[in-house]
Amino acid sequence: MNRPNARPAPVSALHRLFASVAVERQASLAGELRRFEQGRGARLIEAGTTPATVFFIVDGLVALLGRGGGGEAAETGLVGPGGLVGHAALLGSAAAGSSAMALTGLRGVAIEARALRHALEDDPPLRRELTAYAAERLAETEALCVCGALHSVEQRLASWLTRAAALLGPDRPIELTHQQLADLFGVRRASVTTSLHMMEGEQSVRCRRGRIEIRDLARLEGHSCGCRRAS
Repeated sequence: MNRPNARPAPVSALHRLFASVAVERQASLAGELRRFEQGRGARLIEAGTTPATVFFIVDGLVALLGRGGGGEAAETGLVGPGGLVGHAALLGSAAAGSSAMALTGLRGVAIEARALRHALEDDPPLRRELTAYAAERLAETEALCVCGALHSVEQRLASWLTRAAALLGPDRPIELTHQQLADLFGVRRASVTTSLHMMEGEQSVRCRRGRIEIRDLARLEGHSCGCRRAS
């Protein structure tokens, strides 16, 4: 049944970071937004390129990946529902410092970086909200640098799984292989497998091929170093 008088959903209902957008500005911002879906493994942004689009994530997980001098990659941040990808564009950076890769299927809304920067000029509350978010991502990267130097693979893995469960919901399995997790952490696959076996022995997780289920979140948090709790 057609409803010609129905109004589109306000942008504040599309993503939590739009909650501060004034009512009179919502229609113009909504006109710049487009819904998107991407499959697992999709590359949203490549390091060293200027982000042309900013992605606001509604469902799914995205890993931010930095590269070493030899070309090897490791995770520098994790983005889930309520977050965004492309914060370098908000800071006026010419190029992104990290790539962004979908770890799961994704849904969300996207906007051209140029259009978003223009909207921020006219909306100080939104500018403060998104600038604060960008600062959180930078703080997360700094915390993960310290975490990687000081904590064991088991602690780091438990922290990552705890954060992923917080973003996706504890009842949703995390569909990643041991090798994919090892690549994120920049460690050997055997180190991830050993850590997961220890967690299984403590009944905090259950592992299947390419699938990790959280059985006891509190116990899992007990293994965690806690570096991601405030990210």
